Amino acid sequence: MRAKYGALANDPVADEAANDFLLSGGSAVGAVAAGFFAASGAAAGVLLGPLSALVVGLGAGARAFDGRLRQPGLGVRRLRAAKASEPVPDAARVAVPTAVQALVVALGYDGGQKLGTVLRAGIARAQRAGAPARAEALQRVRELGGGAIASSHFVRPFLRVAGPSQGGLLTPQDFAAIPEIDSQAETVGDAIEVPWAAAADEPAGDAGPGVGCAVIAVDVRGVFAAVAYRRVVDGFFLDELDLEAPLVQLGPEGTAKAKRQARGAARPSPGDRLPAAAPVAVRCDAEGRAVAVVATPSARRAGAGSPTLTLRRDPSTGAVESARG
Repeated sequence: MRAKYGALANDPVADEAANDFLLSGGSAVGAVAAGFFAASGAAAGVLLGPLSALVVGLGAGARAFDGRLRQPGLGVRRLRAAKASEPVPDAARVAVPTAVQALVVALGYDGGQKLGTVLRAGIARAQRAGAPARAEALQRVRELGGGAIASSHFVRPFLRVAGPSQGGLLTPQDFAAIPEIDSQAETVGDAIEVPWAAAADEPAGDAGPGVGCAVIAVDVRGVFAAVAYRRVVDGFFLDELDLEAPLVQLGPEGTAKAKRQARGAARPSPGDRLPAAAPVAVRCDAEGRAVAVVATPSARRAGAGSPTLTLRRDPSTGAVESARG
């Protein structure tokens, strides 16, 4: 008899955690969150990077959860753009992370998924990796939920190394409550995507900092969930947290090259979302029923490259089949 649930990820750590969560009776939303947090415990460059999440089948319509990085600088006067001859310090390329808040909001739509259970594998992975500061950071997320990122445990280490005194742009106001985390997903042809998926195709170049990762899941209720994130490998290290933040180009305070690339477009303001890949989607059949969740981790948008992760659910029997490639 075929299983009526399943999870897939291109990161083995996330894959194991997501499947373990489902095997213990958890939901698809909890599984993808558990996979992300497990990856965050195992590697320093996950928790503070960009994230896009998609959930279909919970009864609240198809929902998208926006964990993209945000432009810093709230509460300070607008700074001039750097000249081409001026080096931009790494501290000025650190953005505001919102991945944790996005996943906590997503979990709020799926009652009964306890944050402690979702974070368990991530905390254990950090401890196993000999990273007590990272384990403590995840403990704070377990205790405070999305508010953890706005707590002094996170804010102070960020400001010490990437605040204005260090040539950075981050302010305490940047870490306050992040608005507009969740929204209605969009349907494009037979695909349900996050609303910013189309915009993810626009910038030239690669799909973002670090390595593209995704974890997808389907549970026995027929709920589809997907999370796309980046694993940073050469970012800005925050020793106090044992976490690595991606280095990105930040609007008007960034390099002259970044300004030229944005010629003709409105200058980003503090709090604005920064472009990010969103390579996840849920496919529908001719009758409009959700039948598969897919991810193309290395691409900007689902199906735009390879390899692809796919979980297909038969709407009649509930049987789930998985495919990689």
